[in-house]
Amino acid sequence: MASPQENRCVGTPQWLYPGHALNAWLESDSSRILELEILSSKRQKHAALLDQAHAKGVRVRFVEGKQRSSDTEFLQSGCRAKLAPFPYKDLASVVEPTGPGLLVVLDHVLDPRNLGAVARNVLAAGGRGLIIPKDRAAPVTPVVEVAAAGACAHLNICRVVNLARALEEIQAAGYWTIALDTHAAKSLFTGSLPPRLALVAGGEQGLSRLVRERSDESRVIPIDRRVESLNVAVALGIACFWWAKDHALTLTP
Repeated sequence: MASPQENRCVGTPQWLYPGHALNAWLESDSSRILELEILSSKRQKHAALLDQAHAKGVRVRFVEGKQRSSDTEFLQSGCRAKLAPFPYKDLASVVEPTGPGLLVVLDHVLDPRNLGAVARNVLAAGGRGLIIPKDRAAPVTPVVEVAAAGACAHLNICRVVNLARALEEIQAAGYWTIALDTHAAKSLFTGSLPPRLALVAGGEQGLSRLVRERSDESRVIPIDRRVESLNVAVALGIACFWWAKDHALTLTP
C-alpha cells in the first residue's frame, strides 16, 4: 500500500496566471487558491475573474503599481494566483473503485510539458488517474498545469516512491497492466483492451527494465519504419483513446 507520506501535498506555494489552469481550480477546488493578487490598474480587465473569486470565497489582494515586483508575467498580465502545493491523491483511493477504469503509469518523464500533455490526454479519454514516481521525474508544477490546460485540477494524480510496488498494488486491484514498448512483438490494436487497464509508458529514456518486467504484457503502437518512435504524450493519447472507444461510457461527442 502507498503510505500517506508518498502522496501528501509537497513543495512550496506556486503561482498561476490567468488561463485554463487557473479557471479549472476556481471551478473544481477553489480552496487550493490561497490568494488572488490583482494590479489595481488591471482591476477592470479581470472583473469576471474577480467576481468568480469573490463567489468562491477566495481572498483577493490588490497591488498598487508603485509596489515593485520582479515577476514580469504578473506585471504584464496584472493577475496571479498563489496556490497551495499540488494535492496528490493516495493510490489506494484511486484504484479502489470498481468497474471500468483507465490508469496511466509514467516511468520517469522529465519534461514538464510532456507530463502536462499526458495529463490532458488521460482526462480527455475518461481516465481515472495518473501515477508518477517521486524521484527522477517531473512533479506537477505550474508549467505542467498550463500544458495540461486545466486537466490537473480534475484528474487524480498520484506520486509514489516505488513504481514497481505501485504496479503490484494496481494489479492487485484487478487492473491489467500493458507496457508500451517499441520492441514489443504484439500490436496495441490486436483485439479489445480490458475494461480495467493501466497503461505504462517510459519517459525520454524509455521504460526501465524492472517496470517492463512487472507489467503483465508489452505492446507496440505500429508506425512507419522511417520514424523511430513517438513522443510519450502522443503514444499515450493514441493508447488512451483506443481503450476509450470501448469503455469510456461518459464521453460525449
